[in-house]
Amino acid sequence: MAIKLVILGLLMEGDKHPYEIQQVMHERNMEQYIKMAKGSLYYAVEQLLNKNLIKVKEIVTDQTRPDKTIYSITPDGEKAFQQLLSKQLQAESTHYHPMYTALAFIHLGDAVLIREALSERISHTKMQLEMLERVYKQHGVHAPKGLQAIMENAHELCQVELNWLKRLQEYAEEGFFTHEKEK
Repeated sequence: MAIKLVILGLLMEGDKHPYEIQQVMHERNMEQYIKMAKGSLYYAVEQLLNKNLIKVKEIVTDQTRPDKTIYSITPDGEKAFQQLLSKQLQAESTHYHPMYTALAFIHLGDAVLIREALSERISHTKMQLEMLERVYKQHGVHAPKGLQAIMENAHELCQVELNWLKRLQEYAEEGFFTHEKEK
């Protein structure tokens, strides 16, 4: 559903070739906040075309390159966009943090390896936070309010994650996760 909303939304902004859609997604760092399978873009474009939600606006022929098919959104596509937007705003999900599985068994882990893994995770999260801050400074000020909200949320979540990881590291250093405390 997300990829179709993205395609329709970007076509609401103007006619595009699928490669242009991909480029805009990359420029806006959408891969950081929208989960999409590789290769799903062209398949989704085909589905939207088959449902008459988008149409071929023109085919650009260049002798040195393959033909480019430029798509535009149809009136039915605009309606579908509004419905998908509404559904996505109301969508609920359960958050499964990748570390939860490890934390369920952390008491069985090697204390040194746990501390090293947490240190690496903290370093990575700090780099993510710095990257988010750079992106916001470069693009956030001029971005539409919705994108600013995404950037703010990503930054806040990353900061919460970093604080949580630091607490976990303190617990690990104090030996609370392993039998180290008992020895």
